[in-house]
Amino acid sequence: MKKLFILTIAITASLLFVQCKKTEVLTEKIVTTEKSLTGNVLEGSNWEVLTVVSVPKNVNISFTVKHPKMNFYNDYIEMKLGRDICSKHYLFATDNITVDFAACTISNPNHQALSDLLEGDFQYIISDNGNEMILKNNAETEITLRRVAQLGTTTPVAANLPSNLNVQ
Repeated sequence: MKKLFILTIAITASLLFVQCKKTEVLTEKIVTTEKSLTGNVLEGSNWEVLTVVSVPKNVNISFTVKHPKMNFYNDYIEMKLGRDICSKHYLFATDNITVDFAACTISNPNHQALSDLLEGDFQYIISDNGNEMILKNNAETEITLRRVAQLGTTTPVAANLPSNLNVQ
């Protein structure tokens, strides 16, 4: 009798484990499919600016302590430049993005140079490990970015309990 009980527990536990694994794989595949359908790999990503180089404009800036941040949303880039925040509209196409001008008042000259140079058509190149990105345009402007790791939060979901169940 004891062996039958242990065998029943083992089978039940293994079935639950297999069920959990299937759910995780299915969820992973749905998320991957969703991302491939939307196409915009930059959406929802957060980056910090490491360097800005423009040969024609004679600009060569390296940020070492307080990096300006760029957060890519559906169709705009939010730039956090010290105490200034600026938004620029962008269009995504394959491995290119087109950034439109946005009116911003920025106090730091280095941040102003970054804002001014981030206009027009850029090719983006993401490193193999996904931690660095380079934005390059035909006017010899190159902006190097590093991915910012964001901690995710989850929203608690209320359980739908049957109406005949009284919880006290």
